[in-house]
Amino acid sequence: MSGAFGLVESVWFFRRGRQYVRIVRVARRKEGLSLVVDGPGAAHAAHHFGDSMSCAIHQCEIERELVTRDFHLERVTGMRKISMPALSIPSNSPWPGGPAAA
Repeated sequence: MSGAFGLVESVWFFRRGRQYVRIVRVARRKEGLSLVVDGPGAAHAAHHFGDSMSCAIHQCEIERELVTRDFHLERVTGMRKISMPALSIPSNSPWPGGPAAA
């Protein structure tokens, strides 16, 4: 891969006591995506993918491994906001009083 620059899509921080792991997802223009994993301690790894699905699957595998080792998600930063349309419920709902009354 040429160059080490890209757009940081998200950063995930996992913690176990005083140990931290940071997973950074980086979008690279024509070179796909990268996952950079720092921690625990001085450990460092970079994984490169040609498509977002392969990247997401590998990230899930890393997260699953961290959770089995008693790490928990501390925070997520840099996530792009996704605009979702508002959900409207018609006034003539099929349940009297709404779904909770069913």
